[in-house]
Amino acid sequence: MTVPASPIAPHRIPLRITAAALALAACVGAAAAHSYKVADIAIGHIWASPPAPGADGVAVYVPILNRGKDAVTLVGVATPVAASAGFRREKDGTVTALETIEIPSMKPVSLAAWREHIWLSGLTRPLEVGDGFPLTLDFGAAGSVEVEVEVEAEGQQH
Repeated sequence: MTVPASPIAPHRIPLRITAAALALAACVGAAAAHSYKVADIAIGHIWASPPAPGADGVAVYVPILNRGKDAVTLVGVATPVAASAGFRREKDGTVTALETIEIPSMKPVSLAAWREHIWLSGLTRPLEVGDGFPLTLDFGAAGSVEVEVEVEAEGQQH
């Protein structure tokens, strides 16, 4: 079967897909599968990889999109599966604890291994692939929301 040629010349069709547009699409797509919302903040699929053998800590990752006109700040996290929960950044082998994470307006942010993310330490129970646990995200004045974190093998996220 032959498809007729388009009457529009290919060079006239603007095709600009930026990294931000792709990240936004990923956030929205992930959000549709397993999502949460608080105020103007869309929270996509939230997951953690299982802790390494003998480790008592685990990183939690999530895409977030603030659809509001002003930046918001993720000021805290809490979960019953860890003695402490907070934020950190790993860069060039150096770990830095963070007090908060800013979520700018209309710019998707992925809390990920290569940038800011949530860190849980002092695990109160073993976590394995297939497990889930509650986590409360506190966005200060914008509100808080309880989400369900899925423990997944790396590369298996939805």
